[in-house]
Amino acid sequence: MRKYEVAALLPDLSIAMKQQIAPALPLFEEACSAFARGTLIQTLRGPIAIEDLLPGDYIQTSRGTQSITWIGSTTYVPGVNCEESGIGSLTRVTADALGLARPGIDLLLGPSARMVVSRARFRALLGQDSVLVPVKDEADWDRIVPVTPAGGVQLYHLMVQHHATIKVSGLELETYHPGKALHAVTGPNLRALFLSMFDNLSEIQDFGELSMTRSSREAVDNLMAS
Repeated sequence: MRKYEVAALLPDLSIAMKQQIAPALPLFEEACSAFARGTLIQTLRGPIAIEDLLPGDYIQTSRGTQSITWIGSTTYVPGVNCEESGIGSLTRVTADALGLARPGIDLLLGPSARMVVSRARFRALLGQDSVLVPVKDEADWDRIVPVTPAGGVQLYHLMVQHHATIKVSGLELETYHPGKALHAVTGPNLRALFLSMFDNLSEIQDFGELSMTRSSREAVDNLMAS
């Protein structure tokens, strides 16, 4: 089991905050483990550390300015061996790893962080220019490196009105959406427990649609080689 801290923007624009104990399963962990504490998010008031954001704050996204509707958080704890947990390590993306100012500074990201990957052939093959790929898939052990910090690290993720990407120090990363993972859960109790973490939603359909296809580095490489 794992402790999650969540904050949601309610219809009356008040904010509901709570702690919740739930399974240490990827379905739950991915909602709270994209950005490490200290990550700067671009808002209408300038860059703000993710731990200082609140639901209702407006941020710049690929779909225009949107308000944050939900923020989830949990803790990376070193030395915990749990086969079911997906938080075994983090990923450090060093400055300029993907080009000039991409990112502009070193970023420490959690296992659920996904980044935009573009290829010239995607338009002909997929009908779109870009896909979302887990940052951890891009590890090259040089500029993008898996790391296991010696101490605990608070991790966060955030959701906006409509799934989108945001630029974090020049790197384009996605906002939270459960994607297909939720549809694979057949147990009604587990589904209900997961949905109870989102006081801003009434039903699963309220998550809306993904704004971009998700893939993996392996799938992208295979597609390019075909």
